[in-house]
Amino acid sequence: MKSAGSRLLACALLTGAALLTTPAVASADDGHTATCTADAQIAGAQTYVAALADASVAHDVPVADEVIRFENGLQTGFSGPFMKAELAAHLQYGGITGIKNTTWSQHGNLVRAVYDLDYGFAGIDVAGATVDETFAFDDHCLITRIDATITVRLA
Repeated sequence: MKSAGSRLLACALLTGAALLTTPAVASADDGHTATCTADAQIAGAQTYVAALADASVAHDVPVADEVIRFENGLQTGFSGPFMKAELAAHLQYGGITGIKNTTWSQHGNLVRAVYDLDYGFAGIDVAGATVDETFAFDDHCLITRIDATITVRLA
């Protein structure tokens, strides 16, 4: 019969071996704070709207990898990397000459922005639009969905 001391030592050794060979479990904290305030949500949406006119802030937009975007009911955004690349390339946004009359509201995990957008070429205003955009955020203050209704006006 083994002594209590040898059983305790065997238990300690087995526990240590199990701890050393068990893969680490990823922490729920991925570098983003799990507390997402209304102000942080609005700031995230403001960064997105700013990136429409300024490609230099495209990679600062806090979008989740799986973010989706809909414009007038049509899906136009398919992932975070895609959306950031699109904002940075600035192909369809290069003609934006101004964003004005912006109003912001926030409720729960949603931020709504309504603004007027001017679009032109070579210093000539070509069109304008009123954009009504809703941003959904996750607990880490990343945008997970954008729904935009765009009403175009010719200049």
